[in-house]
Amino acid sequence: MKLFKWRKRLSEREAALAIEREKTKQLELEARKADAQERLMQMLMTEEQQAKPTKIEAPIIHPSVVPKGQVAPVAMDSECAGAYAYVNLDPQFYSSFIGYPTLAVMSQSSDYRSVPETTAKEMTREWGKVKSRNNGKDNEDKTDRVALITSELERFNICDLMRQHIEIEMIFGRSQLAINIRGQEDKCDLPLLLNNKGIKQGDLEGFAVIEPIWSTPSTYNSTDPSREDFFKPSKWFVLGKEVHSDRLLTLIMRPVSDILKPAYNFSGISMLQLMKPYVERWQRTADSISDLIVAFSLTGLATDMSDILSGGSATSVAVRAQLFSQIRDNRGLMLTDREKEEFFQFNTPLSGLDALQRQAQEQMAAPSHTPLVKLLGITPAGLNANSDGEIRVYYDYIASLQNAHLLPQINTIIKLIQLNSFGDIDEGIYFEFTPLYQLDEKEIAEVNRTDAETTEKLFNIGAIDGEEVRQSLSTNEASKFSFIDPNKIIPPPFGVPDYESNREE
Repeated sequence: MKLFKWRKRLSEREAALAIEREKTKQLELEARKADAQERLMQMLMTEEQQAKPTKIEAPIIHPSVVPKGQVAPVAMDSECAGAYAYVNLDPQFYSSFIGYPTLAVMSQSSDYRSVPETTAKEMTREWGKVKSRNNGKDNEDKTDRVALITSELERFNICDLMRQHIEIEMIFGRSQLAINIRGQEDKCDLPLLLNNKGIKQGDLEGFAVIEPIWSTPSTYNSTDPSREDFFKPSKWFVLGKEVHSDRLLTLIMRPVSDILKPAYNFSGISMLQLMKPYVERWQRTADSISDLIVAFSLTGLATDMSDILSGGSATSVAVRAQLFSQIRDNRGLMLTDREKEEFFQFNTPLSGLDALQRQAQEQMAAPSHTPLVKLLGITPAGLNANSDGEIRVYYDYIASLQNAHLLPQINTIIKLIQLNSFGDIDEGIYFEFTPLYQLDEKEIAEVNRTDAETTEKLFNIGAIDGEEVRQSLSTNEASKFSFIDPNKIIPPPFGVPDYESNREE
């Protein structure tokens, strides 16, 4: 009797434990479902935030740029606040200004930095020459003046400064070249006069490149669009000091609309920001292909999982997986249970991945108009394929950037150097970039031969005389005879009468 009661209590206790275990399993299952639902909601919220329109706001200015006790006009201007509200009326799915810290971090990646470095080097690679034209003064020799200006450009390291100038502009959207005048440190907020009263001889100290993170507009016109200075700062705060715009050579090669200028801290759009979607696609594609190559083969073993699925210990499954992995190679013996296990393997085809990766990489060159052979070192494939045509088009594009953005600033620098060296400005002195495309020796020889044949024919028919031929040769820099003196009189060959002497007689 006692044994029966003991067995009955034992069975009741086991039943209660079984019920508790079932309740625990149900609670764990519900917890896993709740956790899965929470993760799903977080994923959906993340996707919704990514698809959410971008809001245009005032830029975040470095705290040391604006003097203490003052507020940046970009932040407090009511016209700017109205512009932000107006722009944000419609959904903006394009990114707004992503900020200087983000751009600085992005510039550490070679995928982003290659374009600014390549463009800056190409725009200053061949550099150019200081030249002179006749501005009304008869037979004035400007050779010494041009030579001195050229040496001053080298002394102030203008070529390298311009390269940095371009690179910083392409990274951040704006770059400024500060003009430093001796004795005017306390007059930086006043306009700089380009005459002998504003700059005296020997007062030009040099130039310095300023990244846009250290400056923000101090004064600008945001109320009258009919004026030339509409949304063009007349003064800047440069790390707590107010500087007139005349003393800063501001470079912006990709300006934004007036309504967006305050949001971009009166900078243009950075080349890195234009490249961002292309680089992200390339990096995502490269990572996906790398992951696919690593796990292109999926090996599986269909085995008994009842123990782990029923809540038991996973030791047996772990031991089986470890044993399977240890002997799974081309030389080992694979052992499987004939009744309970099955081996399978799936291989992902890798054909075509190289084309997808190449296309994603090549698209990064689109925003900057840079040929692949210049940007990535990728040469065209195929029979008789070459990139000469693309290079010529790219050189034309670089020349347009040089003339539109660099040339005005270089000519201003030349005027500053003339005032510093001579005390006056000769308007006949100018700068000219050297073309990037250069003829090889064979092409130069063919051009010279054609020019010689043309000159000979014109001389034989009496269209030109010998003095004009010599003048043409002396002014042709590509000619081997550019050194000759066109004013030197050459005696006629022996036995050939002198036409001018006979005419005088």
